[in-house]
Amino acid sequence: MVTIKDLLLNHLDYTFEKEAWQPPLATAIQGVTSTQAAWKPGPQRHSIWQIVRHVTHWKRATLEAWDGVKPMFRAGASTDYANEVARTDWREASGDEAAWQADVRALHEVSKGVRERIQAMSEDYLQQPFEGEKMPTVLRVLRMATHDIYHAGQIRYLRALQGA
Repeated sequence: MVTIKDLLLNHLDYTFEKEAWQPPLATAIQGVTSTQAAWKPGPQRHSIWQIVRHVTHWKRATLEAWDGVKPMFRAGASTDYANEVARTDWREASGDEAAWQADVRALHEVSKGVRERIQAMSEDYLQQPFEGEKMPTVLRVLRMATHDIYHAGQIRYLRALQGA
């Protein structure tokens, strides 16, 4: 019998690092150079590098919310952590190969941290919401994994536009 934890771990694996019918996020950025990562198809569009930072940014925020450090959503609050995270999202990104590889490593590390957190959770905990929230953890994690695969598709498209 497949448990909720089994389902989440499988979904995380196949949206971040294991290939099935769609290329996962880790595969989408594999072999990308800093020049390719910084390229934008237009001034108002995002680069691969920005997308990698965006995904890392939101995963870190989710881990903080998970820890109860800064709840993502608080009932009745006029300013919440999600707004703070959104405000600091989508910064310009550029630099040398070392800077790009540091951001790639950060994405892998935070993704590993999320997976390890799920592995350590009980089935009961997965059905509970984060502190100060209403959404059960299982739904938060499914949305996070879906976010990965959405951006993997964007990255594949940006690579295709560059002929990579």
